[in-house]
Amino acid sequence: MIHGGEDKRLIASIVLLERFVSDIYPAKHSSAIQPLQWSIMRYLARMPVERCEVRWIAQFQGLTRAPVTRAIATLEVRQLVSQQISGEDARTKSVALTKRGIETLSNDPILLAAKRVQALSQNDQDQFVRSIRALALNLVSDDIDQT
Repeated sequence: MIHGGEDKRLIASIVLLERFVSDIYPAKHSSAIQPLQWSIMRYLARMPVERCEVRWIAQFQGLTRAPVTRAIATLEVRQLVSQQISGEDARTKSVALTKRGIETLSNDPILLAAKRVQALSQNDQDQFVRSIRALALNLVSDDIDQT
């Protein structure tokens, strides 16, 4: 159960983390590249071609295909990605970054976040990385007393 001064400090820290993440995406208007779209572009830049299909992207994002398909359609309209029908299955399309998409990815807001973390001391950077990995990989028990 959350109570006491330390818990307030913990909650405040989580709120600051949420703000930190939100602030790296300064443009919030509908014509801006949205966080999911950035994430899809990052995925496409790093994955082998055979994994650049909606089903793999959706699985990686932990989403259904519908929101991923909509995000890709928006990126395609903006000429940041292109889709090609697969040679093996006409129902499947592979997605790739365009030259414009690659150039746009050089302004990825995540790079700004990384620069902010790099401004910390090496010890603080290492602790940040360990803590985030532990939280993201569920190394901290989800069975913490919830009474």
